[in-house]
Amino acid sequence: MGMNDKSGICRIICAGEKCPLTFKPSADDLTIAADGGLDYLAQEGLVSDLFMGDCDSSRSCPPSDGVILPTVKDVTDTYAAAEEGLRRGYRRFEIYCALGGRLSHTLANIAVLRHIRKAGGDGVLIGRGAKVRVSCGRTEISGNVYFSVLPSGERAEAEITGAKYSGTFTFTDEDSLGVSNEPLEKKIAAVTVRGGEVIIIIEDKD
Repeated sequence: MGMNDKSGICRIICAGEKCPLTFKPSADDLTIAADGGLDYLAQEGLVSDLFMGDCDSSRSCPPSDGVILPTVKDVTDTYAAAEEGLRRGYRRFEIYCALGGRLSHTLANIAVLRHIRKAGGDGVLIGRGAKVRVSCGRTEISGNVYFSVLPSGERAEAEITGAKYSGTFTFTDEDSLGVSNEPLEKKIAAVTVRGGEVIIIIEDKD
């Protein structure tokens, strides 16, 4: 970690498909409501430390100290919130309600993960029964889940262990080789990237 990096977690609540908000923030954490995420936080009896958005999806009046973004801009509200978290020194990100809803926003949120990783951080998109990570290192996966490994660019290579389909694989943007794998029973599967960068999608079976 850098000298000015924060040890806490930056959590961004988006306006996508609602998912359980089970986190309990500590004093070192930062919770950002990205536009319509403000409504869902209020519905769940939670509060944000910061509001950021252009107010096109929120039905609530944003706090007076919120950051009102222009409606015409080059980034999404979620991207702007991640940028603010990075600017404040956070390197661990949990982005809730970031899957489902509009497909364009889901794909844009994966781009946010890439941006966080290239800035030296680590992030995860959390949705209803699913999580998405972008990795160039090692990711461990366990439980009653499916996981899929897709290249973040044109090509990536990864070693998979402890899974139904284990081995070293080359994934390209022209195949579906890495879809629907699963950890072996009572085992922890691991995806270790050997070249490039991958998108890892973890989905509950039930």
